[in-house]
Amino acid sequence: MSNTFDIRYDRRVSEQFLQYFAPDGLLSSLPAYAKSGLFPLDLRFRRAATSGAEHATLYVGLTSVLDVHHTKVGSFKLKAHTTHQKNGGFDPAWSSSMTVDQLALVWPAVELYLDRIIPIAAESHGRKEGAVQAAVSSFRSVGRVVLDREVTPSFKDKAFKKEFMSACQKPILEALQNADLGFSKVPTKLGNECDAIAVDDGGRVLAVEVKPLGVGSIAYVVAQATMYARILQGWLDAAASEGDRPVDVLRGMLDQRNAVRLAPQMELPDVLSPKVVPVVALQRGASSEMIRRMCVVRDVLKEIDTGVAEAEIYEISLTGEWIPLDESRLPDGRPRARRNYARESNLLGQRWKQSSAVLPAEAKAPGEVRARGGAMVEVDYALPRAWATHNLLPEVREPALALFEQHQIAWHQSIDGGPTNHLRSSQVQCVNALGQMMSDPERIKLAFGDVLDIAEIRDFGEIDAAEKGRYLTFEFVGKGDYFGEGVTRGSQSTSVDAAFAYTTPDGRDALALVEWKFTETYRGADPKADAKAPTRLKRYESALRHPASPIDVADIELTDLFHEPVYQLVRQQLLAAELERDAEVKADLITVVHVLSPDNLAYQSSYISPALRRRGATASDVWASLLRTPDRFIGLDPAVFLDPAITSEEYALRYGGGR
Repeated sequence: MSNTFDIRYDRRVSEQFLQYFAPDGLLSSLPAYAKSGLFPLDLRFRRAATSGAEHATLYVGLTSVLDVHHTKVGSFKLKAHTTHQKNGGFDPAWSSSMTVDQLALVWPAVELYLDRIIPIAAESHGRKEGAVQAAVSSFRSVGRVVLDREVTPSFKDKAFKKEFMSACQKPILEALQNADLGFSKVPTKLGNECDAIAVDDGGRVLAVEVKPLGVGSIAYVVAQATMYARILQGWLDAAASEGDRPVDVLRGMLDQRNAVRLAPQMELPDVLSPKVVPVVALQRGASSEMIRRMCVVRDVLKEIDTGVAEAEIYEISLTGEWIPLDESRLPDGRPRARRNYARESNLLGQRWKQSSAVLPAEAKAPGEVRARGGAMVEVDYALPRAWATHNLLPEVREPALALFEQHQIAWHQSIDGGPTNHLRSSQVQCVNALGQMMSDPERIKLAFGDVLDIAEIRDFGEIDAAEKGRYLTFEFVGKGDYFGEGVTRGSQSTSVDAAFAYTTPDGRDALALVEWKFTETYRGADPKADAKAPTRLKRYESALRHPASPIDVADIELTDLFHEPVYQLVRQQLLAAELERDAEVKADLITVVHVLSPDNLAYQSSYISPALRRRGATASDVWASLLRTPDRFIGLDPAVFLDPAITSEEYALRYGGGR
């Protein structure tokens, strides 16, 4: 690595230092603290551009509670602010040089210090700015990763830095000074320490300005984010030798965070997007007027050549969720009500019910459903109980009823042994969408061909002789009782909503397990999870800890997996793995296909155990972070089934309003 440079940014640490933070390393508890989700914690690595000195910092909010310094000869020193030393019982002797063996002797005491100081520091430094900074910095997504915080490149000398910074801010400030903004005075100077740097799977570099609620004006945050982006753009554009190119640095930082389980697996393209993206991460709750002013500044900067990409603005929740401004706010800055997918689906079902030509008049009356309190109530989004079988569309009704009866498959919320009368049933929607595929393999290809590598659809009798003559079946549980649950299709055992077998173009036998979600959401922890934990551990622990388990459970309490929706996802992925290992199942490749509308935002906000929540902002992000082989789990937007060539005109009318 050359020490001659104009501008450099590189937080990669040595492999020798990094190994101590790996799951079996001496310092592995530091990533575990950072991932806990119980306090606003964050762990970051640091390395000096010229000397190569390196250290790791554990933050609580905005304050560092522990620095672990590592020397070239392999010794260690621990540092903490004197206030934290006093409040947490930090031994000053730890700041003296130690060998790795000496550090190992004192490390249990260091962890006790952290247990004492973290709650104290969270009170003073993690309630406002610190909480938002930690939420943004620890955000995990399969498509975007925050790599570092408090980012400032190194420069060859002070004179060059001064000239560079002046050039970065000049066009921004001039544009604002020349604009008729109609509000507060334009700043005369912009900061130069970027709050966070992130990358996404499209190869974009994001320069992030983090703005907590109630901490100064937000009017000029886009200008500040643009300043950060211009600084990083200078680094991106600077000449660099092989191994020190920005893509090498960022990929290395990403790989290192992944190695210590602080970031999910994400592929960074070989070529970065040429323009850095200014990003504002604004805590939710700002006034409409402040949002309006911020957007005025954004629009002014759109009109000039800033040398970077257009700014993106997100409102941030304390879970780390990034909500695009146009989804969270109306054009005038007022908060936008987030979509209620269940209510929209109820209304869509009601309209279909009243307008459909396939329902007799008697079926268009209100139907009874059980309310959350347990009472039976009449609603328009259900059919009368006597007409519940008409919840199945005409083209699938008879073959579906015959299949369920033949295999004694349970209907969810069944009425008289048949389907539910609730128009929003996910089981009914699944059967309505896939029912014709039992006898028509071409529809399977049309629906799933874009997400699965399908050459030919196989007779499902190759998987289960009792299904011979069908190409798709419902409520599939596999050939054996892999988890000691008892095998009942449709209830009380691990199953998937549908399954079909196929061959790949290279001749492999494959099996698709389809799980179908409609308007499901899971609002809270399972109150019976603790009581059921012994049984669940007995059933699933060996599969979860199997060397070939599809789920990475290192550093995870297994009981954190026993709450919906993660619990169901876990069981179905384990089922796929068991089927793939079963020599009697004619399938070398088994994939779970998860059908879920992107409009069902409530599902993504479902309950996740606190220890897992920091793995991602959405349920899907958290789940993706747990998978060892992400390509064995594929999401599918159910909008594909609104094509009448795949389903029917009636299906498109019922679930899509005819679109």
